[in-house]
Amino acid sequence: MNCKLFLLAAAGLLCVSVAQYCTEPPYKTRPNFTPAYCNYRLSFKDRVKDLLSRLTLEEKISQLGNSASAIDRLGIPGYQWWSEGLHGVAVSPGLHLGGNLTCTTSFPQIITTASSFNKSLFYEIGEAVSTEARGFADNGQGGLTYFTPNINIVRDPRWGRGQETAGEDPYLTSQYAVNLVRGAQGNDSEYKKIIATCKHFAAYDLESYINGDVRDSFNAEVTKQDLEETYFPAFRSCVTAGGVGSIMCSYNSVNGVPSCVDGVFNNKIARNKWKFDGYLVSDCGAIDDVMNKHHYTSTPTDTVAAGLKGGTDLNCGSFYQTHAMDAFLNGSITEVDIDRAVGRLFTARMRLGLFDLPKYQPYSYFNTDVVNTKQHQDLALQAARESIVLLQNNGKLPLSYEDHHKIAVVGPNILANVTMQGISQVIAPYLISPVDGFKSKGLHVTYSLGCDVKCIVTDGFHDAFKLVKDAKAVVAVMGLDQGIERETVDREDIFLPGLQDKFLLGLRDTLTNLQSPVPLIVVIMSGSSVDLSESKSLADAILWVGYPGQSGGQAIAEVIYGEVNPSGRLPLTFYPGEYIDLVAYRHMSMREPPGRTYRFYTENPVFPFGHGLSYTTFELSWTNKMNNVTEIVISDSVDINIDFDITVVNTGYLSGAVSVLGYVSSNIPDAPLRELFDFDKVFIDKYESKKISLFATNDAFTTVDEKGRRNILPGEYDIAIENLSHKIIIKNN
Repeated sequence: MNCKLFLLAAAGLLCVSVAQYCTEPPYKTRPNFTPAYCNYRLSFKDRVKDLLSRLTLEEKISQLGNSASAIDRLGIPGYQWWSEGLHGVAVSPGLHLGGNLTCTTSFPQIITTASSFNKSLFYEIGEAVSTEARGFADNGQGGLTYFTPNINIVRDPRWGRGQETAGEDPYLTSQYAVNLVRGAQGNDSEYKKIIATCKHFAAYDLESYINGDVRDSFNAEVTKQDLEETYFPAFRSCVTAGGVGSIMCSYNSVNGVPSCVDGVFNNKIARNKWKFDGYLVSDCGAIDDVMNKHHYTSTPTDTVAAGLKGGTDLNCGSFYQTHAMDAFLNGSITEVDIDRAVGRLFTARMRLGLFDLPKYQPYSYFNTDVVNTKQHQDLALQAARESIVLLQNNGKLPLSYEDHHKIAVVGPNILANVTMQGISQVIAPYLISPVDGFKSKGLHVTYSLGCDVKCIVTDGFHDAFKLVKDAKAVVAVMGLDQGIERETVDREDIFLPGLQDKFLLGLRDTLTNLQSPVPLIVVIMSGSSVDLSESKSLADAILWVGYPGQSGGQAIAEVIYGEVNPSGRLPLTFYPGEYIDLVAYRHMSMREPPGRTYRFYTENPVFPFGHGLSYTTFELSWTNKMNNVTEIVISDSVDINIDFDITVVNTGYLSGAVSVLGYVSSNIPDAPLRELFDFDKVFIDKYESKKISLFATNDAFTTVDEKGRRNILPGEYDIAIENLSHKIIIKNN
């Protein structure tokens, strides 16, 4: 397959092959001598200590930006810390495309993958992305430190970067983070395959809104309760369970303190409480923003001091490198402050094996053949298949290749290809649009856009409506694109853009006037929730496909025609359009009426979080007989571990996968309405059954009070696992 060639040089700062580290002069300054920092038998701590002792202050400061300078007298090459791999190894300063490496696999956007509710899929994608990253790095064309994953919570549907995340639920986002990071960083106890970066810490979910709020200067006013209950859990899990090697601090301030200089967040919570032992990097330009956008500091030297003392080791940008020497000379910082940061950075490079011979570490053997493999292409397709959500079906799906051989494919996203990647795009080997997907199945396809995504004029409507007359089925591919939602751009409303609803109404009226039984299938491509109230009344079936990656068009066709049974579930609440008139975008409260996300929203959504239909039916039962009520007596050292063993039977006529979601609710005052505590996905042949287990631990039963303290409180807790229910009564000792 031919890949579009896109070259991005990194000004000579690309990470060189691992084979060049500690093997040639000036490392080998005399026969039979190995500097301690090159001695793989020593601990990383001792090696870094030795290396720091050899560096001048100027050399140390040169390492504090994403473009770290070479230290020629010691033979230490320059290093580019900034690489992107949100849903595939992406174009970034740390990547050089060329030679045998001209493209990478484009997996679905994260919000799409999250809708699979498949932990093993999260892991496999992390593993595949890091394998391709190693394919570049081990051949001298890339770095090994990746600014992924984005694990912020989608608080508001207007947020332009919500598509980069796993959605609105802290538990789902935590599981995505943990599994993605484990897959990406590898399972070696000493070395890391790559270093992932959980971002953006903390409470970041605004880009640029019509009222003038922008991320670079926004002050998120967040209660301790909301921080602990909603904004912190995914980051805590990323550290404590995922073992992530890096955290990125965010652009915004929280309660008046810019995140990148917040020593409480970065030092006391992340490092001391959660035991984070990696390096902390600023979002790009965020250190500069501390002074010039937030006006938290007044001089460059004070800003450097605030950043380093506040826990940010690496500045994505050059602010530290430009001003740290002045900060040292005027006493704002000491060499101890600099050593602490530089030590963490060199520890990371050693953990990546960059100072050791290939034979002494496990991740130096990847060649160019591991990039864009058939296995990874199949995984990208499988991820798209598993992530498509069937929102509505009035008995018209799946279509039949025999009965619906001639179809009209209309709407602004029918030719979407680059759009299907979402933001943080890669140079993909191919991009299969919806029209291409249907054509690949041998169907007779006629197509017309009708309008572009903004859909401001109706000039093209008539051409699309004409196609309906001779079609056996109509597929309308609607939704959003990166012109409407992306980094730096938030949405102003949550309706389908422009006249898209009018376009759908015209399609339905055309079919009605023809007295045609032809089904109208609506496909929504978006990275955030959309008010589909009008679509529900017009469409025979609705699918939400997110941004499904390089094989999106094929996956869409296969689901609509029943080759694949849909199994995705919404990772977001789809609100009615007037919702945004009831909640101020800049307000961070989760409980402010009518509430944010399914955990606090008290009104009726258009489609709820976790919703998703199938072409078959599943029945659940307890594998072992359970009492209706379980009583637990708690003490100071309570450790709750409850296994819910479930038998799932596919009672329908089609094989398919199902994600089983477990929720807990309680009668505790001020607790969330309900919360996801576990989920599992299983594929079951028709008429067959499989056994799964969901697990509820202490976290499922904790309530966060107004001071941000977690406690297990006495009360009644209701477990809901699809059609199954169980009551747990917790009592004090």
